[in-house]
Amino acid sequence: MTKKGFPKYVYADRGYVRFIRRSRGQSVMIKEEFGTLEFWDHYNRLLKGREPISSKRNFEALALSYFESDAYKKLKPRTKSDYRKYIEHIRKIWGKKDPRKVETQHIYELHRANADHWRQANYLVQVMVILMNHARLIGFLKKEHGNPAKGIPLFKQKSEGWEPWPDDVRQEFEAVASPRARLVYELCIGTGQRIGDVVAIRWDHIKDGAYDFTQGKTDKPMWIPLTDRLKAYLGTVSKEGLTIITGKHGRPVQYRTVAEEMRKIKSKMKHPDAATFVTHGLRKNATIELYQSGCDDEMVKAVTGHSGVEMLKKYGGAIRQRELATRAQEARNRMERNKTRT
Repeated sequence: MTKKGFPKYVYADRGYVRFIRRSRGQSVMIKEEFGTLEFWDHYNRLLKGREPISSKRNFEALALSYFESDAYKKLKPRTKSDYRKYIEHIRKIWGKKDPRKVETQHIYELHRANADHWRQANYLVQVMVILMNHARLIGFLKKEHGNPAKGIPLFKQKSEGWEPWPDDVRQEFEAVASPRARLVYELCIGTGQRIGDVVAIRWDHIKDGAYDFTQGKTDKPMWIPLTDRLKAYLGTVSKEGLTIITGKHGRPVQYRTVAEEMRKIKSKMKHPDAATFVTHGLRKNATIELYQSGCDDEMVKAVTGHSGVEMLKKYGGAIRQRELATRAQEARNRMERNKTRT
């Protein structure tokens, strides 16, 4: 598409012009001749808001309706971005298709076709469940049709998830990391939080030696005392902006910028497997360290913000089981010793 002197949001597209306003999810073909009164009338209506949703019962109309729904508007920006990416993929495949004609077998085939990328394939099905539920809400599907995306067996995770960083990888990373990458690393280890929350930490979130914030993914208010190691490290960091991790001119830095910087450093490390360990794995390191320090499930959740034991099993792994079993057996031993004394 080219601009060619068109007004804001308007681009040349296959002999016509198209109005594209990504922030609103608008992409509308304007078939009126450019410069005519009819063109400007259509353009001004698009500027004021979305083009009326087509009365046709298809995935194109369904997607546009969902983007206008309160459910979508209330999502976190990152989740909105993820949903839009997958819904746009669905629109490319079934844009003109009536949702009533898409059955469970079709969604199952779509899921299996993406088996090489199991996480994305599962997410695609989960988004389809949401989209088809919206189809029922707006009358595109009748109650008796049910939700054809529900009940499709998802691909199982092939491992225990993101691997914690081994000691030798951590040691080399600490030695070669750039100042910003090292700061990200120390914050991830010290707080046990997701990278999205870590890059958003502001200096005024640190009060009385604790990190006081609300988790971005869960909306859960958290208050976490800083470890001695993290306190000491932050003492060496200069305050260049509102956030602790900054970009140019002290501005907040984007998640993708930090992630790419971390990847580049690991790709140049001598350890042969360094590049396979992702930043999110440091959250698992923090979880394991909490268990090794003698914390129980509730104490670990109080720091990491995990909502349930199932996630703790994934993050704590065998370490969690061993530590809990050790404490359980020690409790039995104490009971037996008390019996012999009496």
